[in-house]
Amino acid sequence: MAADILKFEKKEKPAVKRTASQTPGKTRFEALDILRGLFIIGMLLANNAGDWSHIWAPFDHAEWHGFTMTDLVFPGFMVCVGISMTLSMGRRMEDGGKAQMAVHIVRRAAILIAIGLFLNLLPNFDFATWRFPGVLQRIGLCYALAAGLVLIHSHAAGGKLVLHPRPLAIWAFGLLVGYVLLVKFVPVPGYGVNRFDPEGAWSSYIDRIIPGIHHIYQGGTNEKGQVVYDPEGLLSTFPAIFNILAGILIGLFIQKQTPARAVGGTLVAGLALVICALAMDGQVPIIKKLWTPSFALLTSGLAMMILSVLMLIMDKMGHTKWAMPIRVFGTNAILAYVFGWLFSVFMGVTGWTHQMIVFLTRLIPDPYAMSFAYALFTVIVCWLFVLPFYLKKIFLKV
Repeated sequence: MAADILKFEKKEKPAVKRTASQTPGKTRFEALDILRGLFIIGMLLANNAGDWSHIWAPFDHAEWHGFTMTDLVFPGFMVCVGISMTLSMGRRMEDGGKAQMAVHIVRRAAILIAIGLFLNLLPNFDFATWRFPGVLQRIGLCYALAAGLVLIHSHAAGGKLVLHPRPLAIWAFGLLVGYVLLVKFVPVPGYGVNRFDPEGAWSSYIDRIIPGIHHIYQGGTNEKGQVVYDPEGLLSTFPAIFNILAGILIGLFIQKQTPARAVGGTLVAGLALVICALAMDGQVPIIKKLWTPSFALLTSGLAMMILSVLMLIMDKMGHTKWAMPIRVFGTNAILAYVFGWLFSVFMGVTGWTHQMIVFLTRLIPDPYAMSFAYALFTVIVCWLFVLPFYLKKIFLKV
């Protein structure tokens, strides 16, 4: 039974070589693999600093209001999830229709959430302060809700699932508008309206009730050091769904145009979202830890712009060989992320993290460079772990 739920699948080489101009549904979408790989590398770098008090600014999250390169990696990965859904759901339709697809959606979301909850228990298994939200939990929830909308707003034709982009777009922007209306016009009990601070924001208020301060991120503190919010909390899950829906919509556009022909349209769509986000920033600030609507727009737009550049280089110009080291991560993203977490826990429990930092400090006196070197060391170890799976064309399927 376990093999049916969480399994490794070996991909056979296609008998006929495909051209770059064909739709991504007929072959691997090269640019998407690389984009996903870049975001996984970014996650590993952000989660494994050698010295948390000495991190180069681009590799650290914004303190609150603002944006750094690292703030893009998680929401950008969510956009990749949405694009991937446009490629996989049609195949699921062939396997058993909407009913079978619904079962797969629930099962996949449950597995992602379960893995995330398990990782949050490590290494001490302290149930009293067990953090319930998390990265994989958010991916699982957003995936399930977005996929549910896809099932509602689609129909079967010729054994294929035909998605209806207009209602999906309405839902995407409706989620953002609903969030803004809540924040602007509904007062947070004891704090009032239009609050975007760590303690007084609606999402922070709800986090302290559901699941409660003992089960949210203990680093989510206010100026007094009190735990008041979780960056992957409950309410901020809803604007995060926008990132997946944006990925679905741009994925449908790319499939219709083919990657080589969709470069310009993808770039324009991404630029439009970025402009909207910057225009909103004065009223709805860009805050990753609240996943505000402006943040969702900005990160979705930037992910599309980067994807357009990759499609130009790889799908239109045909330059793909250079990206093999990144593709290793992109084709087994969840495996790399989970292994990176387990490796970090292992290093900490055994005391090897400290020994490695002492060793690197002797070689690299600059604390910022040393901190980055340790993160890079973790990335290399994870890459070496995933490489054999890539070479044997074995990919983790959830």
